[in-house]
Amino acid sequence: MHPACPVCQLSFEPEPGFYFGAMFVSYAINTLQFFFAWGLLVYFYPSYTLVHLLTLLFGVVMLSLPFTFRLSRAIWLALFVRYDPTWEKKQND
Repeated sequence: MHPACPVCQLSFEPEPGFYFGAMFVSYAINTLQFFFAWGLLVYFYPSYTLVHLLTLLFGVVMLSLPFTFRLSRAIWLALFVRYDPTWEKKQND
């Protein structure tokens, strides 16, 4: 993530440790991914083993890690920082 917004210069890290809560959002996203991947595994390969399940879950996590990392930070930031779509227009007036 950028350290600040390129348009309005809003700091994306308001305080040290701000994104600690994004870890919990990431945990929720990963849990949903686990259940979805597990459901697909059960549907397409009902006689799976523990090794198959763990390999699938590890692959899902590793492939989606960059996306999940950024998404969880963006969700956490959106919970605490209001977006004002008219900000740039107000600056130009």
